[in-house]
Parts: sequence; C-alpha cells; structure tokens
Amino acid sequence: MLFRSAAQRLSASSLPLRSASSSRRTFTSTRPGFNASKGSSAYREGLAQYKTFASPFAKVFLGAIFTYQVIYWTWLKLEMDESKFEKNQEVAALEKKAKELTNAQK
Repeated sequence: MLFRSAAQRLSASSLPLRSASSSRRTFTSTRPGFNASKGSSAYREGLAQYKTFASPFAKVFLGAIFTYQVIYWTWLKLEMDESKFEKNQEVAALEKKAKELTNAQK
C-alpha cells in the first residue's frame, strides 16, 4: 500500500503526459508532403520503382555466384582426387612391374 501510493504520486507529479498525436507511429517510411516539396520527375519515379527490387536482386545474384563457386570448387576437388587416384594406381602397377623385372634378372 505504501509502495502503491508513492508510485501514484511519482507518476502524477514528475512525469509529463504525452499527447495522443506525439505517441502515434505511422506506417509510412516518408513524412507526408516529402515528395510534393521536391517536385517529382519521371526519372525519380522510375528509379523508385527499381529501387525496391535492387536489394533482393543483389541478394539473389550474389547467392547464385556463391553457389556456383562452391559447386565449381567441389567439382575441381573431386577431379583432382580422381586423377591422383588414377596416377597412384599407375605408379603402383609400374612399381610392381619393376620389381618383377628386377627379380627375374637375379
């Protein structure tokens, strides 16, 4: 009870009340009258249409480049591993043949 009365006195005396218009939030990104004060041109209107698609396009484009690079590096790595494996098999076969020839000479 003591706490409640102290809180009521504090809120009533020291905190100013806000008006309803200053606490409202608008859902627009620009202030009203912003476009009217600058004057609109066809270039700005056209640019505004493409501006909304610039960020998604950039994200998709960069994502595609990244995906391509990952797939390319993976493919390159697999090809290198395959060629190493084939060369190692060839070297092993040649070493085996060389041992057979050296044993045959003795």
